[in-house]
Amino acid sequence: MKRKIVSTLLPMTAIVISTVLAPVAVASAEEVAEAGVVTEANADSKTGFTTTFTYVDENATNVQLMGGFQFYVKDDPKVYANGFTLAAADSINNYLYGPEDWENGLDLCHIYDAGYVTDMIQDEETGEWTYSLDLPGGSYLYQYKVSYDGGETYEAIADPANIPECNAGGAHQTRSKFYVPYDAEKQDEMYDWSWLTPVEDEAARGTIEYSTYEGSLGREQNVEVYLPAGYDPDREEPYKVLYLSHGGGGEEGDWFHQGNATNIVDRLIAAGETEEFLMVTMNNAEYIIEGTRDWDFEKIFDNTKNYLMPYIEENYNVSTEVEDRAYAGLSNGAKTTTMLYYMDPTLFGYYGMFSGSAAWAWPELEDYSDMQQPNIYLAAGFADHLMMQNTYHTDGDKTLIGFKELLDNAGITYNNGGAYVTVQGGHDWFTWPQILKDYVETTLWK
Repeated sequence: MKRKIVSTLLPMTAIVISTVLAPVAVASAEEVAEAGVVTEANADSKTGFTTTFTYVDENATNVQLMGGFQFYVKDDPKVYANGFTLAAADSINNYLYGPEDWENGLDLCHIYDAGYVTDMIQDEETGEWTYSLDLPGGSYLYQYKVSYDGGETYEAIADPANIPECNAGGAHQTRSKFYVPYDAEKQDEMYDWSWLTPVEDEAARGTIEYSTYEGSLGREQNVEVYLPAGYDPDREEPYKVLYLSHGGGGEEGDWFHQGNATNIVDRLIAAGETEEFLMVTMNNAEYIIEGTRDWDFEKIFDNTKNYLMPYIEENYNVSTEVEDRAYAGLSNGAKTTTMLYYMDPTLFGYYGMFSGSAAWAWPELEDYSDMQQPNIYLAAGFADHLMMQNTYHTDGDKTLIGFKELLDNAGITYNNGGAYVTVQGGHDWFTWPQILKDYVETTLWK
């Protein structure tokens, strides 16, 4: 089962190349490069910062910027569950704000990490395509949409000057990332997202190991493993381990690149909010059922139990005790987590469902005692369509609320006997980092 590691340990701060600043740094005007994304402190900006995007492609006829630059009013009922309560003729889009509308004090929350599209402006002399935005604090994802035929067709690409680090380890992330700092004078505290930036003490930063394992498909499959700072392969007490699944259309690089999971956990460990543990991300999309968007959960269960877990337990100093391992996932990963819970509730001591469930597959049992054993955690974004949608109470129910009610009916507690967690956000990468932070702080290994 043991496989040779195919890549080296990379420090979590090695996120950007020379044309892009590290996540917390702010450039001066003189440091703006010919290509890439740069965030500058700007006294004239309503947020205190201006972010400028520059793309160079002499063959492009049109270029658009697409990213997570939209907002909604906090707890606006019209936005709840992606507009679940709206009349059929209405749309959640009628209640969203762009960066040009942002004003401090309006309680505008981030939503949709790819919802904003705008045309970039070409400099007639240099040929460079540029666009600038005043944005509040946060971690943002973006792409360029490039046309070579006058705007008839577009290809979405990651910023060539800011390629995701994990792609060098075998991942295929298609969106780039940057961070806007918090300005305490111009922004409300809700825009302080420093909790997902690299911890200041470099010695407290974990690393990611990119490798492959021989999975159930009969070939090498990618896996990424987060090792906490000071990881000791010979430590007498083995480490606990969290397996994290991406969602539909995702892959093993999602949680560490888009979700900033490493930075979040580094900070919580450094603050003494949690003990050191490993995180493992895999590519469950390899088990998609041909011709559909659905995953084959039985095959994922087999791969997880009989291939991935044995590989991790043989190659890393992790505990093999049920109470020391957890499985969690977002969206399709939440469905996967739910299905693993149904198939064997004793395989993991913790199951975390982030934004969705497999409520449709609920097992009708006379005795739910086994399902009462593990720790169950439920969470979703306020504006998340998998909090509640039209599948609710149908044979295809994949909502968080629907699953919560099934647990209630079976006498199974969740969230340590409390209520499910709601954070501000949609079905996006503004929501899931918040959920992971809460999960580790309140539930995991507690």
